Amino acid sequence: MKIYSVNECSRLMAGRMKKDYIFDHIAVRGTVSSVHTHFSGITYFSLLDGESRLFCVIGRMSSTFLKRRLEGGMEVTVVGDIRYNTFSGWPSLFVERILNVQKSREAEERENLIKELTELGYFDPLRKKELPHFPFHIGIISSESGAVVHDIVKTGHLRNPCVRYTLYSSSVQGREASLDMAQRIHEAEESPDRPDVLILARGGGAEEDLSPFNDRTVLDAVHECSIPLISAVGHETDTTLTDLAADRRASTPTQAAEIAIPERKVWIHLLKDSLDHLEKGKASALDERREAVKESLLSLGKQISPEKVHRLRLETLSCTLFLERSMDKYMKLRYQQVLDSLVRLADGRKDG
Repeated sequence: MKIYSVNECSRLMAGRMKKDYIFDHIAVRGTVSSVHTHFSGITYFSLLDGESRLFCVIGRMSSTFLKRRLEGGMEVTVVGDIRYNTFSGWPSLFVERILNVQKSREAEERENLIKELTELGYFDPLRKKELPHFPFHIGIISSESGAVVHDIVKTGHLRNPCVRYTLYSSSVQGREASLDMAQRIHEAEESPDRPDVLILARGGGAEEDLSPFNDRTVLDAVHECSIPLISAVGHETDTTLTDLAADRRASTPTQAAEIAIPERKVWIHLLKDSLDHLEKGKASALDERREAVKESLLSLGKQISPEKVHRLRLETLSCTLFLERSMDKYMKLRYQQVLDSLVRLADGRKDG
């Protein structure tokens, strides 16, 4: 038995397909997906039909003209030659002409769904929930087998190690993915240990791979979710209906962690500002009370003896000093409680 090298085998298949006349000047109809033009000027896209996919290529010389008629979700007929690509390892249709461009049934259904959800307020920015300033618990809805969860947790830990995470493992691709993700959203809402923020995430993929994030089931769950939710689906250029329905949209899972989790130094700065605000409020309140007491004493001075006024002044001074000490003690106690809480969360994070 002869053993072929990879190069020999690839060239053998390429030569066999090139000799077969059925692959020359063939017309194929399907739904356009994943249109991408390389910096070299060559355009790549896929034709879909049910569970099947055919990779297509438009050469640099024809790309400028032909790609104008290409748009994801359109149904087209293309004419060209199918050749085996020895570099990629799969057959590709080298497109020469594009015919009969029209909207596919899926594109029309999506447009109707967008119109209906817009009228129902699913994408209304005024209905978006604000993200908490101090989230201590982040819920992640994603596949446990991908790198998405690792990227979110790693980025979050670098920003603030006090934050903890709960994974609600879900399928993010396939027919049952939308129902699975919707159930995980409801699970997080009903949990006794509810997250402060939810991140719905998956990595990049072809347009059809992201279709569960355009499904009505998951869109209903996102819209009705009582927990602030960030959608982080695909790459920066990918946009799904879940991105529009969520409270915030992140271009990548890593950016979702950056949006949800403020840096620890920001937390400390906000705590210091709050303590300064309390100090100023305390001083202002005491000043107001002193002025009120002085006015009362002056008014009483006209009606009672100087000895009684002096005694009341001493009692008032004693009460004021006691109040100041009590407020200082209370503020120090509250400040220490906050610091202890942050330390416990940090220690818990390290132990986990």
